[in-house]
Amino acid sequence: MGEWFFTTSRTLLIGPTGVGKTNFSMAIAGRSAIGRNFLHWRAYRPSRILYIDGEMSARLFKQRLADLVRRLGEIPTTLFPFSHEDIENFAPLNTAAGAAILNGLIDKVGGVDGIVFDNVMSLIAGDMKEEEGWRQTLPLVTSLTKRGIAQVWLDHTGHDETRGYGTKTREWRMDNVIHLTTVERPDSDVSFRLEFRKARTRTPEMRRDFQDATIALVNDEWTVDVTASVRRGHVSPLGEKFLDALHNALCGDTVQHYGRRAVTLELWKAECFKIGILDRDKPPKPTSALWSKYRLELIAANRIACDNTTAWIV
Repeated sequence: MGEWFFTTSRTLLIGPTGVGKTNFSMAIAGRSAIGRNFLHWRAYRPSRILYIDGEMSARLFKQRLADLVRRLGEIPTTLFPFSHEDIENFAPLNTAAGAAILNGLIDKVGGVDGIVFDNVMSLIAGDMKEEEGWRQTLPLVTSLTKRGIAQVWLDHTGHDETRGYGTKTREWRMDNVIHLTTVERPDSDVSFRLEFRKARTRTPEMRRDFQDATIALVNDEWTVDVTASVRRGHVSPLGEKFLDALHNALCGDTVQHYGRRAVTLELWKAECFKIGILDRDKPPKPTSALWSKYRLELIAANRIACDNTTAWIV
């Protein structure tokens, strides 16, 4: 899902009680399973996702799953949800017995691409203020990465809702740390600000996937607003010309990308040749370097966003 949830990635998703962590993470799991884009993130392929709930009653968990299926409009057959109540002799995941149970579930469903752990406090034993319980979980975390299994661990804040509860060491081995902050709105009970406080794999090309965003579940549909988080930086005069070329290209053949009009990189580059900021008579290598320089400048200034094939204005 996007450039942050992929095999071998480790993510800690932190938020206060009631902010919507479970609804949100189940939506990510369900859409990853069926290979459907979610919010401003692209789903690259259908995946096999294991969801382990350690907190809710089985009845409530089933209701949340029913809500997920209704919103998807189909049953995600490669999403494998398990409640702790469904697992006989369930043991904390920072014990040998708990790790064995988890590995048994992975084998039982025929292997997975990713796992959502809901949540740290209910799935591992020990004092959450101290690092010992999490330290005992690290061999399992490492083994899953070696097997090419993505991980999302849900975690709570404490009275201080600006940070995760207890030891900071849970963040050390993570590629991503996502923090959710409640945003009150009258038409939704699930509304929050999403912030990547750690994004180890972020690059200029994929900056949009890691931008702050305001997300809400309104009338049974997920909505996202990333525009409020965009701070525009300075662009050089030649960079402005490359931006003008993109605007020109967008007046021609476009594609829809996350609900925005976008254009292929080749059409944008062709427009750059047309207006003379790239020269067809020059060797390919310096031309490519010039193109890359100003494309990255515009991305860094939050003027445009790109993926491997398309570009669009932000």
